[in-house]
Amino acid sequence: MSYDADSHNAGTSGSPFCGHSAFISDVHLGTPGCRAEPLLAFLGKLKVAHLYLVGDIIDFERMQHHVYWPDSHSAVIRRILDIASNGTEVTYIPGNHDANLRIFAGTDLHGVKLRMNAIHTTVDQRRLLVTHGDQFDAKLRIGSFKEKIGSVAYGWLLGLDNNVNRVRDKLGFDRLRLASSLKMRFKSAQQYIEDYEITAREHAAQRNLDGIVCGHIHKPATLMRNGVTYYNDGDWVEHCSAVIEDNNGVLNTIHCHDLTESNMTTPQAA
Repeated sequence: MSYDADSHNAGTSGSPFCGHSAFISDVHLGTPGCRAEPLLAFLGKLKVAHLYLVGDIIDFERMQHHVYWPDSHSAVIRRILDIASNGTEVTYIPGNHDANLRIFAGTDLHGVKLRMNAIHTTVDQRRLLVTHGDQFDAKLRIGSFKEKIGSVAYGWLLGLDNNVNRVRDKLGFDRLRLASSLKMRFKSAQQYIEDYEITAREHAAQRNLDGIVCGHIHKPATLMRNGVTYYNDGDWVEHCSAVIEDNNGVLNTIHCHDLTESNMTTPQAA
């Protein structure tokens, strides 16, 4: 199984699925690329006081062209609502693929708070901005044409991922992340990610905050510069990753590539 936690956050005791808060984004329910099964298993083990859904949970944008909605996607929605009804504070911050929900920001729906952004205070009293992150594209001069071309290319790569990994699953081989590997071979993609991380961190610093938790670019990372920490919780298409804050205020990135409800062994943090 592919469980791991970032080594810079070593020392967390107990289950990495338990703690003070959790952050997930870029699930893309409604598309074939969504890894709903490991997400369901992750949510089944999760025990936190706060759960943040940091955008692109439901991909309304792609469903305008093609709807893909198996039972497992409905099960994810039901499980999130169950978490909200059992005492966990759930905050949903829509992204660019579920921007339709932004008109409901400021309201509560079945126990889930819909907000444009949030300020999360960690156990050790650090203040973190929680936002999807698509707003930084405007500062990075990513035009709509480039966005559409990039989205089409990325969708094609994810389709290739799905087809290749479907065969590998049947043969008993480990899954490959072709889209992520190919994407990082392009200097423009690498530069965009680096500029995005810098812009996000500077945005948090300008608001006198200690850090930022975001998603959007499908690249989990933890970076600290000049006292401001950038956390990206990744995605549930390629990386099956989440950020979890333990009961000491330490934020860990965990990966659950091969986690399913039939093998929900609790991993130890790295």
